Amino acid sequence: MPGPTAQPRQFFNAKNTLERKHLGEFLHELAALQGPLAGPSKPAELVKFTTASTVGEAMKTLAAYNILSAPVSDAISGEYVGMVDVADIMGGVVRGVYPELLERGFLEQHKRLSISELQSVGVDFCSRKLGNLLHGGDLWFKGDTESNLLEVVETGFRVRVPPKLHAPHHHLRVHHRVAVFDILPGEQTPDGPVPEWHITDIVSQSDVLRFLAARIDKLDAAFDRSLEELGLVTRDVQTITACTPTLAAFATMHRKGLSGIGVTETEGGPLIGNLSMSDLRGLTPDRFGALALPVGSFLLLQKGRGLRWEDCLTEQLPPAVKEGRWTEALSSIPLVTVKPSATFRETIMNLIDHNKHRVYVVDDAGQAVGVVTPTDTLRLVSA
Repeated sequence: MPGPTAQPRQFFNAKNTLERKHLGEFLHELAALQGPLAGPSKPAELVKFTTASTVGEAMKTLAAYNILSAPVSDAISGEYVGMVDVADIMGGVVRGVYPELLERGFLEQHKRLSISELQSVGVDFCSRKLGNLLHGGDLWFKGDTESNLLEVVETGFRVRVPPKLHAPHHHLRVHHRVAVFDILPGEQTPDGPVPEWHITDIVSQSDVLRFLAARIDKLDAAFDRSLEELGLVTRDVQTITACTPTLAAFATMHRKGLSGIGVTETEGGPLIGNLSMSDLRGLTPDRFGALALPVGSFLLLQKGRGLRWEDCLTEQLPPAVKEGRWTEALSSIPLVTVKPSATFRETIMNLIDHNKHRVYVVDDAGQAVGVVTPTDTLRLVSA
């Protein structure tokens, strides 16, 4: 099925708004947003790592600050070398520790993964340095009046890359965040402070989406067109069953270059949940074994929905989990869905109001027929 398509100039005002906004102005206006448009709170100080940091240290720090990514600088020169996020860490596990999970048919022969084995693997993996787990990322100057927000969207986020090329090993991988630097006073000398560059901000696709949503009433009429009209009902949504081992599910996402995947109780059944890279938020080295759990159990554990780590280790599980009644077990976890007739505007506001990176489009039978992400939205708007 064809992907999202935009008629020429149907998002002219939105695209023009991005093109006329310099990065410094955007960051200033973003900080002034209130309510749901303000987004989740960010750490008071920017979290940073060096290439000498270990995977375990990064996981603990990302968990402590409840964030998904951070910039990395060279441990010797101090130069910015890229970003690391939970998807990079998971990709390292899959490629370097369990590459067999990338082989088709592996799960049919190995239905379960061992918690104790993964705990052991986690100790070794988490002692490794970050240097080999980074992904490249552009560094943008906050005070550059020549560059604009549209360039950040197209060049920094790379949203114009065809979806089939999103595989993480591909050099054109879509980026969800970019780092921003500024020139600030540094070491004091007799002639005054020496200017130094410092990374000051991380800008995400969701940040740009919130910026557009704040002025959506003044933008294009196309925001009131339905998802079906805009080509966002593709009927090729990737799903896995809730009984799939979590690490295997992330391996599938890694292989297909996905940041999230739908969850069903039975193969091809109605949508009952979503597994995203963001669900790795808060995972620490001492809980590495949780990746051996079925996806349904992992989601309940990570979201604090009636399942504790001790319960998983002793197999003292709720009846619905033990019996594989996943629709019932996962019913306490909110799932944001819309119908094909929903407008683009409604869907964008669902992403923002619920602080989500994916809104699923479902038919009358509850089956997923489309998914809308910030990447899809910005690709459509900037076309």
